[in-house]
Amino acid sequence: MLSSVKSRANYDLLRKNDPYKFKEINQREFDKRYNTDARDESGNVPRSAPAKGSYAETRLAELAEQRKQYNVNHIGFYRGGVPGKNRGAIRGTSLGVPGEFHQPKVHNHYNFWHPDAKIINSEDSVKFKAYMTSDKANFQ
Repeated sequence: MLSSVKSRANYDLLRKNDPYKFKEINQREFDKRYNTDARDESGNVPRSAPAKGSYAETRLAELAEQRKQYNVNHIGFYRGGVPGKNRGAIRGTSLGVPGEFHQPKVHNHYNFWHPDAKIINSEDSVKFKAYMTSDKANFQ
């Protein structure tokens, strides 16, 4: 009973010594720590595949395609590959040298860059809309 002072003090001391002892974990983490039969050869508990047609399945396929396109591993670091002529240390389809972290913001610049992209931002468009509204009233 935690209402008594002794029990409460005991409980607090236990939590202070090992706070992770009382942390909630999901079934997969529990199996990885305590259920050795559920582990594979590498010591991990295999994940179940996402349901067919789900967003998770679609998104995982998109991410795999992007990793292939930019020559990065699952963690986001560039892989090696065949050196390209006049590309220095950059290899394969990478955008950087092997072992360097791939910044996801590079995708926007690489795929969607336009010369006017830096000229107009959303704040400018709002101001322009307000400006055009005021002009129409003056014209009429």
